[in-house]
Amino acid sequence: MTSGDRSTTLAAKPRVLLFGNIFQPPFVNNLIGPLRAFERVCTLKLVEPRLLDGFVSTASAAPAPLPFASAVEAVMGFEPEIVICLAGAIFVPEELKCVLPSSAVYVGLALSDPLGLPSSLAIAPSFDLFYSQDPSTFAAYRAAGIAVRECAPAIDGELFAPLDVPKQWDVFFAGKWTAYRQEAIAALARVCRLRLHGHASESRWDPPALPALASPEELRAGIASAYLALEFAVIDDYPPPVYGTWRLTNRPQLAAAGGVASLIEDSPFIGRYFEPEQEIIPYQSISHLVERVTRLVAEPARCAELGRRARARVLREHLWDHRVAGILRDVAAFLGSR
Repeated sequence: MTSGDRSTTLAAKPRVLLFGNIFQPPFVNNLIGPLRAFERVCTLKLVEPRLLDGFVSTASAAPAPLPFASAVEAVMGFEPEIVICLAGAIFVPEELKCVLPSSAVYVGLALSDPLGLPSSLAIAPSFDLFYSQDPSTFAAYRAAGIAVRECAPAIDGELFAPLDVPKQWDVFFAGKWTAYRQEAIAALARVCRLRLHGHASESRWDPPALPALASPEELRAGIASAYLALEFAVIDDYPPPVYGTWRLTNRPQLAAAGGVASLIEDSPFIGRYFEPEQEIIPYQSISHLVERVTRLVAEPARCAELGRRARARVLREHLWDHRVAGILRDVAAFLGSR
């Protein structure tokens, strides 16, 4: 590897070095989308830190530096224009930057805020451009003097698309167990046909959960089998100040891409992503959720129309292709300002 000149322009198909644990369950359904989007428009080299000797995964609970020796060996011979650290509080330490091209632009994406916000704030200054999915954290970044940019939750529109299969279930949910979620799931199971998938080795669900869905194909089929998808956006299993925070993941986008609208806890932030009552169904409490589901499953045509509108919104605004295009524009502007 060489130090290189500090370029002020970006190649038509830029060379991107991507550090991310893409294929580590259960994250593959979330992280394969950005990988594929970058592959479509860049010359990409993927390095999964979990496979590097000396790397310690923190799941965003603490900064996770890339180990120098094994990272150098993995990257050897590739001269990136852009270096991206995707989720997990992964960052490139200074000694590793010294052996990468000096012209490289460093891009960080935080996909776990506000849960991982302390780690994000710690590593963000080491990047030229830093993105977060969670707008509720932007004030904290600004207070720390960090110019954060938004990278809203997104999906891969090819991996997640409608399937023409019978609707055997009323509501679909896949996710981790919490006491609040258990209460909601138990209430729904009494009034509708509920398809429930838990995380691997989780045995606390009642009714019992089906096995975890470990691939985009399995998740796509599960979503397609129901009229509606259920999402829990309010964090109820972390202490303050995170407890009670509304946080959107990409699960409503995944469902919408499959032509299935989601039920989600109400929040003023919903309108940033979907039109309430037209593309997504908000609820205020468990009893309100049960009421909404009971009425909606009696109207399959309305469920189908909600799903069509939600899918159209995703295809217009919430694909990883949109996010990657925006990141590359930002990189080009950053290079032009050098």
